[in-house]
Amino acid sequence: MIKKFKLFISPIPALEKWLNKMSSEGYRLVKAGKIFFYFERCERNKYVYAVDYVANKSYDDLMEYENFLEQSKIKYIEKSGNVGKFSLWNIRWRPYADKGAKIATSNGMINREFLILEKENDGKPFDIYTTIGDKIYALKNMRKPTVVLMFLIGFLFLMNMFDFIPTYKWTLYEINLLSNNSTALLLVLGIIETLLLINFIRFTLAINELKRESKIHE
Repeated sequence: MIKKFKLFISPIPALEKWLNKMSSEGYRLVKAGKIFFYFERCERNKYVYAVDYVANKSYDDLMEYENFLEQSKIKYIEKSGNVGKFSLWNIRWRPYADKGAKIATSNGMINREFLILEKENDGKPFDIYTTIGDKIYALKNMRKPTVVLMFLIGFLFLMNMFDFIPTYKWTLYEINLLSNNSTALLLVLGIIETLLLINFIRFTLAINELKRESKIHE
């Protein structure tokens, strides 16, 4: 078994691309940790991978989805979106999640934010979402955590400007800040906010492109 360390700023497209690259080199994913991935040797390009965002789902919805994948002969591996934190008896509020899924627990949706999907390569694209509407819906769900975090980081930036900064923890990406007013902290918050803005723009452009494509096909 081969162990690989990897971090992704953009976890879905970057991880998907990297896993398919590993497959092209003759490696099959067998386990995914928070920052480590485990592979076994296989025939080159035997498997193709896709990554799905599921942090917006309830635990029951996820179990139903995983059951559907099993029936469709698609292997899945649950992947945590939290880096460097072990969750035990934990409860988190996810304002960006679907109705009925806004409270996540360590026995439920915490550390199950993504699903890595695998199927044997049949020469056809591995598209999780087949319609433009489904793709737009998925991208909007992926964008929601970025929007929430943008407001959070902006709030922390302003609080720091006024010499007050609370301690706050978030899911998918974790923040734990406790400091007095400082130029260094403002700089860090500014960089994070910029990266979030770039991510927001990337999602928005992809959504708008799909909307234009939808109008062309109408």
